[in-house]
Amino acid sequence: MVLQADQLAVIISGIVAGGDGIEEYRTAFVLLLSAVLLRALMGYLREWGGLCASLGVRRRLRAELLAKLDRLGPGYCHARQTGDLSTLLLEQVEALDGYFARYLPQMWLSLGLPLLILLFILPQNWAVALIFLITAPLVPLFMALVGIKAAAANRRNFQALANLSAYFLDLVQGLATLKLFQRSRGEARVLGQVSEAFRVRTMEVLRLAFLSSAVLEFFASVSIALTAVYLGFSFLGELKFGSWQGSITLYQALFILLLAPEFYLPLRELGTHYHAKQEAMAASERLQSLLDEVEHTVDGGRLRLESGPVEIEFRDLSLTYPGREQPVLNGLNLQLAAGERVAIRGPSGAGKSSLMNLLLGFYPVTGGELLVNRQPLAQLERDAWLQTIAWVSQQTTLFAGTLRDNLKLARADADDRELMQACVDAHVVEFLDRLPAGLDTEVGEAGHGLSGGQIQRIALARAFLKDAPLLLLDEPTANLDAQSETLVLDALARLSQGRTVLILTHREAAQLNAHRVLELADGRLIEIERGRSS
Repeated sequence: MVLQADQLAVIISGIVAGGDGIEEYRTAFVLLLSAVLLRALMGYLREWGGLCASLGVRRRLRAELLAKLDRLGPGYCHARQTGDLSTLLLEQVEALDGYFARYLPQMWLSLGLPLLILLFILPQNWAVALIFLITAPLVPLFMALVGIKAAAANRRNFQALANLSAYFLDLVQGLATLKLFQRSRGEARVLGQVSEAFRVRTMEVLRLAFLSSAVLEFFASVSIALTAVYLGFSFLGELKFGSWQGSITLYQALFILLLAPEFYLPLRELGTHYHAKQEAMAASERLQSLLDEVEHTVDGGRLRLESGPVEIEFRDLSLTYPGREQPVLNGLNLQLAAGERVAIRGPSGAGKSSLMNLLLGFYPVTGGELLVNRQPLAQLERDAWLQTIAWVSQQTTLFAGTLRDNLKLARADADDRELMQACVDAHVVEFLDRLPAGLDTEVGEAGHGLSGGQIQRIALARAFLKDAPLLLLDEPTANLDAQSETLVLDALARLSQGRTVLILTHREAAQLNAHRVLELADGRLIEIERGRSS
């Protein structure tokens, strides 16, 4: 940059003052062209380096956030709105791009380049250097004043975006129900109001960003104009200070005027990117709050279970969910022998699903002990313990992809023969032939295109494929018609053989295969049926 200004000043001042021909400045033109090309290359490398750094930071941060959500467990995710979490992982992580890719590099340039230019200006004219020193702080000062308002506006904008995302996702998922109860038009009006609120917040952020740019441009232009006025009056002989010796020359004036915009340019660009910093700061507050969440899941130890049957014992067990005072389970005692099938029933909210949450490690026990093969669950290695569990819930999750991919979530190394055998055992083959591509049929998000009974049989096929010694069933026949329930119960009867099974259900049909049926009330278990039936 300095070489470019120097050679340009030499060429212009030489031609104007001396009348030399252009051919006399061939070396200067070569140096000028080299400076321009080198500066363009350095600018490209700076952009490329900033983008690569930003990409690496965002990729690593997303990995940390996903790992944090994994440690927090499904219990935490279930309590949060999916749209809010999606916005956090996508939009708010993306909001850090401008900060790392542009603002941070520009901040260092804003510190280094003006000082470098002053080192070249000061030997030429101390008055201009003084003008630069006095006016330069005005740019970051007003940038910070406007930036404070921008930070608050960005926080409100992110909150509005989170609300809109969460509401819109809930609306899409419940669209069929809204149509059924003729509430779609009313919800469309509410969605329009939420969207308008987000539009207003976004325009507020943009207004502040443009205001910041206008303020910076104004002060930079005034400072450059002040320098030009000083040089003009110096040539007219009205101002006779500033030059170290004699009067100011044309070369010095051109050199100073060419570097004057470059002196303020890094500060102006920093102000342009300053709103990116405020946006990143607003986003990072919510990201940090997620990373600081207290983890209530069972971290696990290093013990591994030996392969074989699993025995479970709840001993004076209590559970109180985080943020609540009333315990869900209190002094609960239950022993499941290896290979035993136990059904637990009770009213909604009695704490049946809490038993599953404890066994799956979603929450640690508040009091008492949870033993697996006479070893505390907290001392077992978490991933190894989860490999011994096959879990079939009342809300099976299917992901966008092929049916084969969804089945292989249970066992990634399963071959076609094992997949087909699991489909036969779970009665999936009864509708598999009607699918356009069999196992390679694309399944929509959340099982779109499949009925509830078909989705539940796919969940059972996963359990057959995993072949785990412990089977947890949470209302496996809920929301199924009579025909689908019969097929699912038939598959469950075969799946339960030789395994330790815990069934949570309201339906009598699902209890017939249990050795014991218990009632859960007030956080305690009462045996209501004794004896064994097969």
